[in-house]
This record gives sequence, structure tokens and C-alpha cells, in this order.
Amino acid sequence: MFLSELKLMIEMKYDIEANWTLLKTCNFRCAYCFSRPDALGAMLNIYATPEQWAESFNATSKIWLLHITGGEPTIYPGFVEMCEQLTQDHFVSLNSNLSHQCVNEFAEKIDPARVHYINAAVHYFERQKKALLNVFINRVQRLQSQQFNVLVSLVMTPAIIKIYSEISQYFESFGISLIPKTLRDNYQGMRYPEAYSENEKTLIVQYLREARLKYISIITRMGEPPTIDMFNDERFLNSNLNYHGRLCGSGYNFIKLKPDGSVFRCGSKESLGNILQKNVSFLSNSALCNSSYCPYFCEKYTSQHFTKV
Repeated sequence: MFLSELKLMIEMKYDIEANWTLLKTCNFRCAYCFSRPDALGAMLNIYATPEQWAESFNATSKIWLLHITGGEPTIYPGFVEMCEQLTQDHFVSLNSNLSHQCVNEFAEKIDPARVHYINAAVHYFERQKKALLNVFINRVQRLQSQQFNVLVSLVMTPAIIKIYSEISQYFESFGISLIPKTLRDNYQGMRYPEAYSENEKTLIVQYLREARLKYISIITRMGEPPTIDMFNDERFLNSNLNYHGRLCGSGYNFIKLKPDGSVFRCGSKESLGNILQKNVSFLSNSALCNSSYCPYFCEKYTSQHFTKV
């Protein structure tokens, strides 16, 4: 229903971005997940209705880019209805494993011009256990047919690197290209990306270059790079990125949002209020980084200060 209205390039004008952990619960148990198993298996809490969430964001008088993540956000009750409410006035991007059937409803009901991108994570070995690989492919194709910008990512564990070419060829047979995502955390007793061998790093760089070429039309259509910019993950391979002390927009034009609506500057404990209680106090300008967070957001908001004139 939205295809005739969709321009070639998404034109987003927003005041502030939120990294919104909608929930911590997830139906997958990937070995490389940042979250603990007890958090992934926790009871799902609902803190507001879709209407209340939308009303709370609207009350800030700001236009938001809401990066919705988890856990697995699509298992959140009323997820599509909430996105319908939010995208009337705001923009969203999404991290998802596309495992819930509501993805099909999302594809039909949500305006793709209000969705910057969907990071659709393959989680290959988890899907093999659950026999969900073709279901995932079908949902990616459904979203693509509705002109959503779908970025299909695959976390590069050493085991995946060995069979990446094989997996990539299988997905390509369905018209889907993969984006290798650098592993960044403790995995099987080793710290990544430092634990990658030189050969593994070389292969990741090669696969990233191929992905950038294959996604060039989508990257162009997006208008601005995705905040979760996996296309440039090679920057993590040979450098220890440290943003501490750099001028950052966190708290001013970027915030961390928790499931209960609590707002924080980023990874720090600097509370700015609660979006649902409508008492958020944003910083008046960029400020020096006093913490560490996610390098994707750190890269974006230390590179763009948005200083008021």
C-alpha cells in the first residue's frame, strides 16, 4: 500500500536517536550473545501500550530515530501496532532475527519510508537447530518486496568463517547477499576481535568489500549510513577504538533507552529521566565522553557534534 509513495531515497530529518532496548527476552540462545542466558529467558514485561509509547515520544517535541533492539523485539506483544503508532511521526530502525510471524504483518502495515533499515541477523547455527533458515529467507524476501532496506548480517565466528563462502552462495541463490559482522566480545574463552588469526582477518576484510559492492544501491537509497554500520567493521580488526574524552552528542542528540522507559546518556549511569514519565532532561549540547558504549553509536556521535550556533 505504500510502494507508490516511497521515494528512491529515504529522507530522514530527526532531532535525536535512541538505542532502545525494548526487551531483554529472546527466543534464541546464540553462543556469542552479549546477554546472559538468564536475561534472555526472563519474563517479558510490558511497561506501556503502543499509544502510550507514541504519546511519550511525541511529548518531547522532538522527531526521533528509534533503533529498536533487544532481546528479540518482534516477540514483544503488539510490536506491529506499536511501530504503526511510532512511525506516524518518527523513524525506526530494527535489529531482529525475523523469527516471529508478525514480520509478515510488519511488511504489509508499516510504511517503508519511515524505516531506515532492518538488520536481519542470520544466526546460522541457531537456525539449523530450529530448522528456520528457509523461514528466515522467505521473510527477508517479503520485506524486500515491500521495499524495506534489509541488511542481512552473519556474525563471523571462526567456525562461520570456514564455511562463509558456502553459506553466502546459498543465500545468493535466493537473491540475498550477506554482510559479515565482526565478533566483538568473549567467545569460547577468547576475546574478539583480538583473537582472530591474520588469515581470518584477511577473509573478513575481503567479504566486507564484496558486501559493500553488493549493497551499493541500498546504501545509496538509505540516504545516510546505518548507525549499525557493519559495512565498515574492518576498523575493529586492528585497532582498539577508544572514544573516552572525545566530544560526543550522547545525551543531546542520542540517548540509551531501557525497557521501562528510563533514559541514560549512554553506557554511563548518568540518568536523564524517564520517557514514559515525561520528565526527560536532555543535555543542551555535546559533551566530553565519560564512558564507553557501543562503537557504532560512539563512532557516529563523536564524529557529528551537532553543536548549536
